[in-house]
Amino acid sequence: MAIWLQGNLQAHDFIPVDYWTGNVPLVRDLISKATLWLVQDQRDHDIIAFCGLQDDYIAGFFVDEQARGRGVGAALMAKLQQTYPKLRLAVYQKNRSATRFYRGKGFAIVNQDRDEATGELEDSMIWQQQR
Repeated sequence: MAIWLQGNLQAHDFIPVDYWTGNVPLVRDLISKATLWLVQDQRDHDIIAFCGLQDDYIAGFFVDEQARGRGVGAALMAKLQQTYPKLRLAVYQKNRSATRFYRGKGFAIVNQDRDEATGELEDSMIWQQQR
């Protein structure tokens, strides 16, 4: 949960802090029901990244601040793309670094909508294995 909260607060400074802190109980419950992919630090085995999936939907993709820029997220995404034939997600348009990351991994924007909870515009993105 610490990685989730830290990541959201850093990436979404355009959304009030109390939105994220208020959603901790809900997200804790949702994480317990999701398929989790974890990356552990080789030295101390702490979790440094994770992805929560609901079927082929990436509900959350987070890398701990200390592990960013070391290829951890790219490696995790590569493993997901080797495992699943299709992946979907939604990303806030103002989170430009995440959008760049996903586009660089082959995701394409298929729809734009407004998130009802925050009022922010978000892009629905999809990636599919090439045949």
